Amino acid sequence: MAYDADLIREIEMEYEETRQNNAMDLENRKRVIFAQIPRLEEIDFEIKSLGLKLYKIALSGDDVKSKIDELRAEQKKLLETKKALLIANGFPEDELSERYVCSICRDTGSHDAKPCVCYKKKLIEKAYQQSNLSALLTHQSFDTFDLSLYSDEVDADFGMSPKEYMHNILDVCREFVKNFDTKSQNLLFWGDPGLGKTFLSTCIAKELIATNHSVIYETAYKTFSMLEELKFKRSDNEEKLRFKVDKLYSCDLLILDDLGSEFATQYTTAALFDIINSRLIAGKKTVINTNLSIGELKNKYGERVVSRLYGHYQVLNFIGSDIRIDKSVNN
Repeated sequence: MAYDADLIREIEMEYEETRQNNAMDLENRKRVIFAQIPRLEEIDFEIKSLGLKLYKIALSGDDVKSKIDELRAEQKKLLETKKALLIANGFPEDELSERYVCSICRDTGSHDAKPCVCYKKKLIEKAYQQSNLSALLTHQSFDTFDLSLYSDEVDADFGMSPKEYMHNILDVCREFVKNFDTKSQNLLFWGDPGLGKTFLSTCIAKELIATNHSVIYETAYKTFSMLEELKFKRSDNEEKLRFKVDKLYSCDLLILDDLGSEFATQYTTAALFDIINSRLIAGKKTVINTNLSIGELKNKYGERVVSRLYGHYQVLNFIGSDIRIDKSVNN
């Protein structure tokens, strides 16, 4: 799955703006230098004229190799004179050349018929911004998920230690990413606060964004607020809000965080079911994080919602003590 078309268009517009700025910068430098050294303007015109002559001769199809060599020699001589004049007047020899943000692709975004490294970097940066996880994704990854923060002591209810149990959940998350395009799977993380639910969700997001998938992270509170604003027309910018809401349904992966923290109403229950069901029908993946147990989810949202979760989500119970507190104490 490729990045969103809207994101691609935004990047292409940025490249176009950069190229326009580059051209404007060159014209401004030319204006200043030509006013100071008129001969350079003449040389610039002569070089362009020679280039046009070369183009016409090449199109003629005649055997004019000697004429082309002569024009190229003349062009080379003019370029050397141009550089010498610039240096003699205290300018760099390339002062009348276009300057690029990326010297590899010359701000086209493409190099050797492939996306330039700068283009790939822009894609990931934009995808981070679009996901709403930009700050977190900078530092969080599967490799920085610290299992040492979990206890080695065996939990009698699970028959293994929280560290071993969470290692298994980490493996599930890695497999979720690995099989994202081939396996129909959704994840429901539940457990007390501070056990790593949001952290592992962002790790999943980071891996998928790096492989050209569109990811949206949103809290349940913000999600339902946006849906209510759109439904009851409370927004000053309905078009922008509709765009954001559409992404909740169309993105490759939706991470719905902190489900259950919002004020539950008949509308939020219906909206939650609609998001879950619509994404299932469309084959879109979802990760849901909640502090509520399955029983508490059933009491809050009803049997219909929970049946969708149980039938189509892999339910993972996070265990242990609050690793955020443990980490702060150890530091």
